[in-house]
Amino acid sequence: MKSSIELKELRSDYISKLEVIKETCKAEERDLTSEENNEMDSILSKIDDVDVKIERAEKIENNLRNAAKVSGVAVSKKVDKDLEKFTFQSAVRAAYSGKLEGVIKEAHEEAINECRYTGGTVKGVGIPSSILTRANVDTADVNSSQTMSFTDQLEANLVLTSAGANFYGGINNMKFPVFSGITSTFVSEDGSSGTVSTNGTTSAVTLSPKKLISIVNMSQESMVQSTGLEAALQRNMAANIAATMESAFLANDDVTNAPTSLFKDATSAGTSAIDVAVIQKMETDLLAANVALEGARIAYILNPAAYAEVKSLAQVSNVSAIYDNADKRLNGYFSFITSNLNSGGTAAKDAVLFGDFSKVHVAQFGGLDILFDPFTNSATGVPRMVITSLVDAAAVQASTFQKSLEA
Repeated sequence: MKSSIELKELRSDYISKLEVIKETCKAEERDLTSEENNEMDSILSKIDDVDVKIERAEKIENNLRNAAKVSGVAVSKKVDKDLEKFTFQSAVRAAYSGKLEGVIKEAHEEAINECRYTGGTVKGVGIPSSILTRANVDTADVNSSQTMSFTDQLEANLVLTSAGANFYGGINNMKFPVFSGITSTFVSEDGSSGTVSTNGTTSAVTLSPKKLISIVNMSQESMVQSTGLEAALQRNMAANIAATMESAFLANDDVTNAPTSLFKDATSAGTSAIDVAVIQKMETDLLAANVALEGARIAYILNPAAYAEVKSLAQVSNVSAIYDNADKRLNGYFSFITSNLNSGGTAAKDAVLFGDFSKVHVAQFGGLDILFDPFTNSATGVPRMVITSLVDAAAVQASTFQKSLEA
């Protein structure tokens, strides 16, 4: 994942290319050729895309800088320095052996301290948020190259954040205000005529910890392995947590103990297979709900069945396809594909979600808890690790999102 500085440099390169085309035409005293027009359109599209990535990168970097402050846990410089030696692999080994020593013990104690703010508990080996939000160095790698933090990997695995959702790591409960029933009217100068018929109200959408359990079966041989295990552990744990959370949030109905489903609560634009008419209705209905169809975070999310369908769609005869393979845009808007959409429903049925994903908020609270389970797989002798994380997701004004689900 590129830093915001690297992305800004990339954006600058794109702008320089635009300037070259512009100056060439000016020097030759001519208009743009069709090839130059196409090239400029392509560059402008890339600039839009990198702008979204810059915003996301800056948000991640800000989270990394403020993670300890947000969690409310003060960490001494000595402990913070010691925790740089922490690895997930060593935490798994400690959970297996039951021995907490050195840096593992320090991290565990910090994780327990964090529970005062998240409301969670630590039953095994705790990993605090300060470790989850730091960049990692795989010491087993000959090049010892820096890798993404765990929370970065978690965010990168979420289609929701790619579509524009906000991600928060290492937080406590959060509330987002919702305004409804606000009306305005003209009145006379002295107020004797003209009245407001209703009063506006405010409510809140709250993010609060939901317990998510992940199961990892690990052979004793893999636990003593060195090369590549640290990166593989983090990568697979982050991918699994992200997929499970997103599957519930985009399910066809609410999942017990999980975040409320955005897809369930979205307003239905129809139950037919996806076609141009349905796409146009979703966009028109979103406009009618006073959602401006502008900005990089207005996006479509499709399941694989709908993706296959829209790739073959054309708006009208002899007009370019409604789906742009190069930029992954559907009718001009960014689109993202995941089998998590309409999870629990029929995979072969088209499912589409459209809306302003800046209204979606996804959170990961505190750290992780790794517990060794010696009983479940006792017959096979394969150690089983139970990993507990605290997550949530919610949308402000979920009903303004549009969905299409084939009957």
